[in-house]
Amino acid sequence: MKAISLVLTALLWVNTASAAYDWPLGNDSEFKADVVEPRHAAGTGPSILVDGFHQNVFVEEGFIEPFLAVARADGFKVSVGEQSLDQTDLDAVDLVVIITALPFEFGTKTEVTDESTFSPSEIERLYEWVSAGGSLLVFSEHAPFDQAINPLLARFDIESSVGYVIDEQHQNPTGGKPAWIVYSRENGLLNPDHPITQGRSAAEQITALSTYGGSSLSGKNYVRLLTLAPTAVNTVYPTGVGPVGMGDSQALAGRVGRGKVVALGDSNGFVAMKIKATGVRLGMNAEGYDWKQFVLNTLRWLTDETEADAATAPAGPE
Repeated sequence: MKAISLVLTALLWVNTASAAYDWPLGNDSEFKADVVEPRHAAGTGPSILVDGFHQNVFVEEGFIEPFLAVARADGFKVSVGEQSLDQTDLDAVDLVVIITALPFEFGTKTEVTDESTFSPSEIERLYEWVSAGGSLLVFSEHAPFDQAINPLLARFDIESSVGYVIDEQHQNPTGGKPAWIVYSRENGLLNPDHPITQGRSAAEQITALSTYGGSSLSGKNYVRLLTLAPTAVNTVYPTGVGPVGMGDSQALAGRVGRGKVVALGDSNGFVAMKIKATGVRLGMNAEGYDWKQFVLNTLRWLTDETEADAATAPAGPE
């Protein structure tokens, strides 16, 4: 399984300036984006805007396409934004998604120094929009994505560690690497009491998820959906960045004013990729894990004004 780790490291730090580069993994052509019981009729659901302005590598390289297809299959209206948040008409959308944002071209630098991914006015405008009733789905990641997103997260009282989170005691056996962490009802790291993990019925309940390398999050006003065990540690990323800080979760959900926020420390659960050399799948297409349903449940909770919040405390070891 060592080869998988090397392939993923190469994926994350190749210079993407060459359009001819043959990525070591890509979208799984066999992934089925259909939804058995859509929440909305086709094209009639809430509007989702995916940020594509801030050098978002998943958007630029097309890795976001399976997510867009699943959202559309559930009836959502989905678009990719090509303007700054200052220029975007946020009042025309219900949910903003920010994933793999950077202040520079992916692969050209290994860490964020004095660059700014989002301007102060963009951050403030987004915060005010969420507080007034909008919803935000935002992702951190391993370095340097964690560095790039932390100023925005801070405005929402969330902090991402910087580096690479691992847990040898709860690692995914398929991945063969401690950064692939399993959260399940069985091991107690998955919170079963939030609407996102409960779903609308037993068929939509989330049983197990695996993250695929990323950061840890902390936010005292949020419910932990994926609780890191005491055995989890933040380590230096292979490029030499980190470790700085350590949170207690890899997924948080909560309210900010009249709006909602879901933040994740790893973005790979919201894709459907396949490693070319090994055939290993990660994300919504990974067998034994419920990422596709988690994606649907997350979008539905974020955009459903009638959905009640869970009153119970976050599950998981203290």
